[in-house]
Amino acid sequence: MSTSEQQIHSAITQLAADWFVAHRTRPLSDAERAEFLGWLKSSPVHIEEYLGIAALERILPHAAGTPAIPLPDLVAMARDGRSASVVELVPAPGFMAATIRSRVTPGLWRSIAACALLCVVGITMLWIRRTLPPPDHPSVYQTTHGAQGTWQLPDGSTLRLDSDSAVTVRFSSAARLVELDRGQLWVAVTHDVHRPFRVQAGAAQVQAVGTEFDVYRMRGSTLVTVLEGQVVVSVPNAAAGALRVGADQEVQLVDGVLPGAPAPARRRESTAWLEHKIVCERRPLGEVADEFNRYNAIAFMIDDPVLRRLPISGAFDASDTESFAAFLRTLHGVRVERLPTAFKIVASRG
Repeated sequence: MSTSEQQIHSAITQLAADWFVAHRTRPLSDAERAEFLGWLKSSPVHIEEYLGIAALERILPHAAGTPAIPLPDLVAMARDGRSASVVELVPAPGFMAATIRSRVTPGLWRSIAACALLCVVGITMLWIRRTLPPPDHPSVYQTTHGAQGTWQLPDGSTLRLDSDSAVTVRFSSAARLVELDRGQLWVAVTHDVHRPFRVQAGAAQVQAVGTEFDVYRMRGSTLVTVLEGQVVVSVPNAAAGALRVGADQEVQLVDGVLPGAPAPARRRESTAWLEHKIVCERRPLGEVADEFNRYNAIAFMIDDPVLRRLPISGAFDASDTESFAAFLRTLHGVRVERLPTAFKIVASRG
């Protein structure tokens, strides 16, 4: 085994020990359970290392009474490449005093783990199945006004939500479904040929195998932007067929109607929210103002339909309303009135 492989294996063993200690010392949160399951399922080596740690912890107390050696120290000994070491096992207070000296080698540790592996694996796999949300018990992920969130889903996929967004996740042994109830999501999908990954956003249905894409559900329309890989966008029960969308392409469905072909992606605009920014290229002022209102308590009010259609371009910090207001004051024919709880944008008479 090369030095780099040894370092990787050592890191995996340490992670396995950390997870095992976490399970033994406190209840895990829903997010931690999802992260642990994703880590387990991402590689058979992770399962092997975790089960090896579990086997050692189960067997050693029977072999040496109640050892006063912390689990992290046991893990360090298991990784030790020396041919032999002498370990003193001291019983905990309340037990008969004794000192047991045992020669411990890496081969012995591996043999102990292998003997217990078959016994532990069935219990562990049963536990994994029981902790996965059943199809009739969906998980809900959501963000509040102005906040964003990132989660690792049980299959290892990564989900990010923009401000004021909510999704309902339903995973089963046959399918993975994410329903975008409102707002905007970005997802990097873990490949699973046996379980298609679908996003439902209003009338739009997006299916991917292993890819990265963004879905923005707006009032009256849904925008799908593909960053890597490809997806299939369709409208169930509609006459139009499915549309295949590749990397750096986008599809916008208006009132549930699928366009004839994908368009080049406005990648910088679609993903600016991942950096908490708003980027626009000749976009109507009313739409950009609505984007700012998604993140801030101080709103931009534009009642004039002509002003709402005014095309503007720029890159802005999504939380910096003062800078956006200052930019609007530079536009010809635009006046900004500062109210206690809002910016009112009106046509200039001068």
